[in-house]
Amino acid sequence: MPGRQEGRVRPAVQLRPVRVGRPEQPAARLLLPRRRRRAPGWRTIGGPENGVRISIPKGWEDIQLTSGEAEEGLAKLGLKGANQELLRQSMEQLKQRKAVYAIEAESAVRGYATNVNALCVPSPVTSIEQLKTGTRAGMSQLGASDVQVTDATVAGRPGIRTTYVLKSAAGALTGHQVQVAQDGRACSLTITSKQGEMPANAEDIANTMELV
Repeated sequence: MPGRQEGRVRPAVQLRPVRVGRPEQPAARLLLPRRRRRAPGWRTIGGPENGVRISIPKGWEDIQLTSGEAEEGLAKLGLKGANQELLRQSMEQLKQRKAVYAIEAESAVRGYATNVNALCVPSPVTSIEQLKTGTRAGMSQLGASDVQVTDATVAGRPGIRTTYVLKSAAGALTGHQVQVAQDGRACSLTITSKQGEMPANAEDIANTMELV
């Protein structure tokens, strides 16, 4: 036939072998905890003498409770009246526990200085349920309202998060607290602000707590 080329053989089609059974799975990846990225200006305070380390944002001032700096810090921030007295009493109690303490400087002029403290104390608590029970009892003794206790990851371990409202001479205060129990001690980080003025980055601050 015209146009037909005799004797030419087309090459065979190359077929890929078909694997029967389960498809190949990608190699498992080792997932490691990621260190949270913080905005520029954050700095770390605390250490082995406190049992904890935390990081605070730009605009927060840390106060060394055990060095006699507390009164100087209160005066520097211009705190007066009920606001000053509340913080002075709080600082004195926290000093005995070697707590880490810092104040958001800008909030001091609005009637109450938003503050954060972190500390560890000896404790027989060994479970999340015991931690919750003790926290609810403590909040009841303080007369706190709107108490919410939920599970949370704290310092890389199972812990709890508690939010609440307290009445004070400076007005209603809001608390945001995280706690964890390990090796015979209970460690906590607490942020306290005037009601309605809890910092937007409160959760970020809470997530910086490390046990040392």
